[in-house]
Amino acid sequence: RLAPAWPSPRRSARQRRGRPRRLQHSHRAGKSGGMAASRSSMRRGASMLVALVALLCLRAVAAGRPLVRNVRTNAEFMRLLNYHRDVTGMGVIVDFYSDGCGPCRQIAPHYKELAKRFKDQVVFAKVDVNGNRETSGLQRIRSMPTFQFYMNGKKRHQFSGGDLQSLNHWANQFAREFKENNVRVSRESLEAFYGKFAPDKLDNLDKVIEKAGGESGGKGHRSLIKALKKKYGEAPESEPRYDPNAKAEAKGGKAGTHEQEQQQQQPKRPQAKAEPSKPNLHLASLEELQSELEKRKAEIEAQLEEQEDQNGAGDDDEDEDGDAERNFEVWQAHDSGAAEQLAIIGGGPAGLSAAVYAARAGLRPVVIAPPAGGQLQGKGVLVENYPAVVDSTGPAVVFEMQKQAAKYGAVFLDEMVTEVKLSDTVGTPHTIKTNSTEFRAHAIIVATGADSRWLDVPGEDEFRGGGVSSCATCDGYLYRDKPVLVVGGGDTAMEEALHLAHTSSKVTLVHRGSSFAKASVVLANRVLSHDKIEVRWNTVVEGFEGRVETDAEREQDPHLSAQGADLTEPEQPILTHALLRSSGATEVERLPVDGAFVAIGHDPNTWLFRDVLEMNSVGYLVTREPSTRTSKPGVFAAGDVADPTYRQAITSAGSGAKAALDAERWINENAIPNERQVAEDEFMRELMDEIKSNPGHGAEGDAEACDDDAAAAAA
Repeated sequence: RLAPAWPSPRRSARQRRGRPRRLQHSHRAGKSGGMAASRSSMRRGASMLVALVALLCLRAVAAGRPLVRNVRTNAEFMRLLNYHRDVTGMGVIVDFYSDGCGPCRQIAPHYKELAKRFKDQVVFAKVDVNGNRETSGLQRIRSMPTFQFYMNGKKRHQFSGGDLQSLNHWANQFAREFKENNVRVSRESLEAFYGKFAPDKLDNLDKVIEKAGGESGGKGHRSLIKALKKKYGEAPESEPRYDPNAKAEAKGGKAGTHEQEQQQQQPKRPQAKAEPSKPNLHLASLEELQSELEKRKAEIEAQLEEQEDQNGAGDDDEDEDGDAERNFEVWQAHDSGAAEQLAIIGGGPAGLSAAVYAARAGLRPVVIAPPAGGQLQGKGVLVENYPAVVDSTGPAVVFEMQKQAAKYGAVFLDEMVTEVKLSDTVGTPHTIKTNSTEFRAHAIIVATGADSRWLDVPGEDEFRGGGVSSCATCDGYLYRDKPVLVVGGGDTAMEEALHLAHTSSKVTLVHRGSSFAKASVVLANRVLSHDKIEVRWNTVVEGFEGRVETDAEREQDPHLSAQGADLTEPEQPILTHALLRSSGATEVERLPVDGAFVAIGHDPNTWLFRDVLEMNSVGYLVTREPSTRTSKPGVFAAGDVADPTYRQAITSAGSGAKAALDAERWINENAIPNERQVAEDEFMRELMDEIKSNPGHGAEGDAEACDDDAAAAAA
């Protein structure tokens, strides 16, 4: 029954005028009444202080060791992996999920139950692909849920889908490995051991520790103990590398047994005898109580930050861009059911370039695309031929485009479009259906791209990014003065072979037929007459072979030094041979090559618009040159979906800008309204009319009520 801390904005003027009279009456009641009210107020303040501090303490305890850590930025993701690589040695399991994903919601309670069962043995984390686009993009997450498994900072395994059996298997395996490798041999212990059994090796102690992986412990120390015991019959004294139950007090959260021992060895300072004191909250003024509350809140917040670091921060580095730039506005339907002015289907360079231009024009475009779509998000994609982008990965370029579009007002819907119903009438919106929702838009830019065709042979996916590619223009320079292979027999294969012949030492063109029936005569003759190109007729590729890159190669790998590189990837397989089989041959030929380019065509992603929009003979959308307009009013096409010739990120971005300008012009020419703004303006007019027509209780009451209601409505 306590009075509210501040008057309700809906309280009438009569009630507000009555409050001072009651206070005056209390004052006239005498000094004792005033003191009693003051003590009552202070008691309430003290009670509130105790309750709030207790609540914050409970929050600190609850947040101290989360069962499933929510990773919000890529910097936090890397700190988590590095911390458990360097400090705890525990494996990390990461669940990439989406709130709109049914299987994600179904497996979530099982995932949390696993986290309870393997607490202090395996680390469980989760990444919302809508909230943390950078990490999901860099990890090329294409479906939800996807689970990744890391040990010692390296990705060990990955699968998609709600496979509870596989989750159990990997959690058990990681727990077993942590138990086996949770050991450390200190330098002092090694010195004592070698002093007893091999004094001549004391000078090489640093090399022994370095070979064992350093002083932090882990698998290398376990192997060292095993080897020494086998050689000398005894093993040096060891200790647990990490004690999950120990209190983490070391700076930066690195509180293993080694750090705890160092803290215990420090001499304790004599402490002066403290006088027993208790907080006299009942004697404090309200200002003193508020000051004490702020002080304790600050202390507890500092403890929360420290505990957050101890649970996986590893260091104090902050992401340069900040969390604000990582948050992209997610599209939500308007209460009035208003149609959007512009929707963009596709999240590659074409779609995001269109989003930047449309957002800056005030159209608030809705970008609809899965979180990791597009060829730039593919495995091993390195962007080196895009102006002002030097040594950057495809996912990093896409993320920067997303940030730029979001900065100017674009909103995102990270789902797959399943159906589009196009309207033939200007002013009647088109309808777009996704996995979980449906909405309308007056104009649509189709930027769904085209997918490269692949051979689907052993080793093809494994060596993508390590020698196998589908774009000579993009990756051919990496194989300068090296032998390469081209697969195909059409114009694309001819162009790829001629392009590579300018830089590579030799080009072998493999074709399953006996002639270039699908290629133009001019290109085919140029290929056949080129002294660097050898044609292998009636031959197919049956697979690819290679090796794992060496440490020296890994240090020079441009994929790892590029901006946005995924440093958690294991050693990249390097292509060394293509397996060829000629027609009628019984044996497979191992052809030495450094690069292989699959040039057997592309499939435009136009199935949504089949029999609805005009297409050419191979399925590419036809536009009304020189514009990007298609055969339906208000529908525009940009990027590879309408470009069978160039298929480059830079040309796609340019056509995306053209499509946005065309869409803006079409919206203006046809006076397409911003239905969201119209609905909001209508609501405000109705609200103000209602306020003006509502009889008040005096001028002061009317004015204050109007002010309160207007402020609430504006908020």
